[in-house]
Amino acid sequence: MQNRLFLAGGLVVMLFGGAAMVYLEIKTEWVNGKREDVTSDAIKKIMLNFLQMVSLAVGLPLEWPKSCQAMFDFFATMGSAGTPMMVPDCELTSMHAADAFYAKQIGITLLVPIVICLCIFIWSCIRWCGCAKRFQMEEQVKDYNVLTVVLFLFLVWPTLVKFTLSTMKCTEVGTGTLYLIADLQEQCFVGRHLRYLLLLTLPQLFVYVLGLPLCATLLIIRNNDRLKDRTFITRYGLLYMGFRENREWWEVVIALRKFLIVAISTFGTMMGVVYLPGFVALVVVFLSVVVHLIGRPFDTAETKTLLLHDLEFAALTVCWFTFWGGLLFYLGHENSGSISEEVVTATTVLLVSINVLFVLSSIFIYFREFKLEKKVAKRRLTEVLPVLKDTNLPEQRYAGYSEEGNEESALKNWE
Repeated sequence: MQNRLFLAGGLVVMLFGGAAMVYLEIKTEWVNGKREDVTSDAIKKIMLNFLQMVSLAVGLPLEWPKSCQAMFDFFATMGSAGTPMMVPDCELTSMHAADAFYAKQIGITLLVPIVICLCIFIWSCIRWCGCAKRFQMEEQVKDYNVLTVVLFLFLVWPTLVKFTLSTMKCTEVGTGTLYLIADLQEQCFVGRHLRYLLLLTLPQLFVYVLGLPLCATLLIIRNNDRLKDRTFITRYGLLYMGFRENREWWEVVIALRKFLIVAISTFGTMMGVVYLPGFVALVVVFLSVVVHLIGRPFDTAETKTLLLHDLEFAALTVCWFTFWGGLLFYLGHENSGSISEEVVTATTVLLVSINVLFVLSSIFIYFREFKLEKKVAKRRLTEVLPVLKDTNLPEQRYAGYSEEGNEESALKNWE
């Protein structure tokens, strides 16, 4: 019963969390054909990428304290809209470990079609019940449908990567024979494991893990002349808003670093030395910092975009210190007495503190920028409305809006 409540809670978090993000995307500020909330939207994406990236540290074969593990689980839930809470492990305890593992793989394979169908169904219901017409978004339902699909796929992609690669997470037992870590009685790359690998894992790898980021990148590159189009921004702006010119495809670089961390966690057991995956992950994060500084995906010439550059740099720095702390925990565990309990406790407190502080600071900066952008948009609306009333458009298209304080609807009709 407790696990079923946990699964239900995960579903609620996913639906309400995703709905809140979709709502924030829909309530964007447009003035005279220009979107005004680019900075806050980019900050939100930086936070999500940080939460997804740092939560992947729990998969490394290191001796994380329980407080750090709890923090990673919470971050994974926040960064993936409750998806990690919906893993039905306890509901599958009556099955053999390998059977339960393969059942989850089938569920992951169906996850993307289910997400797409669910989004289409919800927006179809919104249109059929008349809510779209009531809230004056009937013409944008298709755009918002695509936006919702893109957002949810962005949120669940790290989960897709982890489960897809987990099929190849094997360890050597005895005289060189590899067995599945999920069930040490299931031999890898033979029999049933090989069939599931060929029929499920490889399609997932090419279609979901590699295909989704590459398709998003090609979509942005091939539509370079439409990146400022309102419809295109509404649908796919999550993937490139905030990045400077000629760096709109940078999200694929961020996806690559997440993939590499998961791959290190998956194949680290085959490296022989247990702590070696931690060092490799540390190198990946360090190279990510270097690539960020050299590639400069955000324009550093302006104050607002410089803020995005600094925030992304701070996020990668916190990730690096977190992975470094994991190595310290492991070495202290393997070499008993080499690191005192006081140092381990202090490191734990420090890592949890800097991660939580970064998240809280990012949330504060997000709401500060969000509020500021609202004020700027409202001020510009008041400048545009006099021009609106001087036009020769029919009076009913704007009459009454300014008196009711609904200047945004007036401007929308004018545009």
